[in-house]
Amino acid sequence: MFTRRVDVHPSVVDFVASVRVEVERLSHKDVRQRRRAIRHLFELNDPFALSGFLQFLDSDDQWFVDQSIEAIRRWDKGESKELLERVSNHKSSQIRLLSLEICGRYDDVSLILSNLRIDSEPEIQKRAWITSLKQYPDAQFKEIFDEGLNSKFVNVRKTVIESAKKRGMDEIIIKGLDDSAPIVISKSIEALSSESLEIGRIRDFLSHSSSLVRSTAFRRLHSANQLSIEDTKTILSIHSTETMEAIIDVFSGTLDWASEEILHSLKEVPSDSLIPRLIRNSPRDEVDIVRAKLLLGNCNDFRKMRYLEDLIGRDFGNETLSAVVKISEEIDEEPVKSTAIEVLRDRAMLGKGGISE
Repeated sequence: MFTRRVDVHPSVVDFVASVRVEVERLSHKDVRQRRRAIRHLFELNDPFALSGFLQFLDSDDQWFVDQSIEAIRRWDKGESKELLERVSNHKSSQIRLLSLEICGRYDDVSLILSNLRIDSEPEIQKRAWITSLKQYPDAQFKEIFDEGLNSKFVNVRKTVIESAKKRGMDEIIIKGLDDSAPIVISKSIEALSSESLEIGRIRDFLSHSSSLVRSTAFRRLHSANQLSIEDTKTILSIHSTETMEAIIDVFSGTLDWASEEILHSLKEVPSDSLIPRLIRNSPRDEVDIVRAKLLLGNCNDFRKMRYLEDLIGRDFGNETLSAVVKISEEIDEEPVKSTAIEVLRDRAMLGKGGISE
C-alpha cells in the first residue's frame, strides 16, 4: 500500500516556525526581546500567537497589557469561553470592557452580560446594558426591557426604544413617550409605527419644553399627513434653532408656508433668516410673487435688507425684479435703497437683463 505524500511549501514551514519562535520569545527574561517578539507577531498576524499574549493581561507594565488587549481584539474567534470569562471577571475595568467588545463573537453570553450589568463601574454597567438590549433574542429582551426603561442611564433607555423598534414592539415604544429625557421621547415619537401612532398625543408634544421633542413631533405629524395650520402656528410660537430647521425641512419644495395665516406667524418669529431660507427652498417660479409682496410689504429695514441680500447671485422672476426696481427708485431709506441698487447691478453683471415682457 502506498501512502500519499503531501508536500508543504518551504515558505509555509518557515512561517509557522517563525511564529512559534516569536511566541516562545514572549517569555524571554529580557524585556527588549519580548517587545521585539510582540512587534514581529503583529506583523505576522497569525491567530496562533494569541495564547502567548494572555500572560500579559496581569502585567504591571501597561504597554504589555495594551498589547494583550490588541491581540485579543485581533485574534479571538469566539472559540474559548474560558478567555471570555477571564476578561469579564478581570480586576481591570479596561479589560472587563474588552469582554463587551468580543462577547458578540460567542454563543450564549447571557450570564456574563447579566453580571456585567451590575458591575461596580458605571461605564461597564451602561455598556453591558446596551450590548444586552441589542444582542438578546426577543424572549430575553422582553425579560429585561422594563428594567432598562427605568435605568439611570439615558443611553440605556434610548437603546431600549431603538431595539424595540427593530423588533416591532410598539407596546414598549409607547412607554418611552413618558420618559423624562427629551432624546428618549424623541426616539419614541420617531419609532412608533403608523398603526400605533396616537396623533392627539403627538400633537401635545408641540408645546413641550424641549425644542428637540417639539421639532420631532412636528416632523412626525407631517410624515403622517396630519399637520395642520394650527400645528405650524404652535411650533412657531416657541421658536428655536431646532424648530426652525424642522420648519425648513417640512416646507422644503412647497409653498404651503406662504398661506396668509402661516406667513403672519412666520413674520412674528425673531429670525431674519427663516423666511429667506423658505423662499430659497421653494419652487422658483411660484415663489416669485410671494417674495415680491414681502419686499414691498411692511417690515423693518433690517429684515427687508435680508430679503434683498438673499437675491445677490441668484436668478429671480419679473415680480421680484419689479419690486427691487421700485425700491431702488422710490424708497429713500438707506441702506435699503443702496442694497436694492446692488442687487440690480449684480443681476446686470450676471447678464440677466431687465424686466421681460
